[in-house]
Amino acid sequence: MIKSGIGLASMEAEINPRRAHWINYIACLWALAFAAPHVWWALGVPFGFPGGPANHRLLMTTWRYFFDLFVILLSLTAATLAIALARPEGRAIPRRVLRTSAWIACGMLSLRGVAGLVHDRLSDPVWNPTFVVGGILFGCVAWLSRPESTRQGAAPDSRLDL
Repeated sequence: MIKSGIGLASMEAEINPRRAHWINYIACLWALAFAAPHVWWALGVPFGFPGGPANHRLLMTTWRYFFDLFVILLSLTAATLAIALARPEGRAIPRRVLRTSAWIACGMLSLRGVAGLVHDRLSDPVWNPTFVVGGILFGCVAWLSRPESTRQGAAPDSRLDL
């Protein structure tokens, strides 16, 4: 293989398929780690809650409890999605649907993280960067899960491959 420079296409061509799946496992671990504080907040433990224990007592209403349960469900779905895209094709859910879901996760997490960074600047050094990292991870998962034909530099067919 002739290296024509450092670019995304040349880097991608050199990625070992087995190594490419490590990003899926990292994204899965990120999603599970993201769920963890929501689990303990829903259980009444204020550790790590934005604004400290006083805010936890003030904001942990029935609505917030169900919000945390929803975030836990989304995080478990994201972890499952990352693992599903590491597996070969031929599963019950079409790969295109899984890839599109990963792109949606990428967009939502990135948008939330960047908006938080713009709004809060550096006053929240934990949560806003966490969202950005999650967005990047799921963007990588989606990008690396493209069909082989589009990864190898062959001309993709006329369909849009997300």
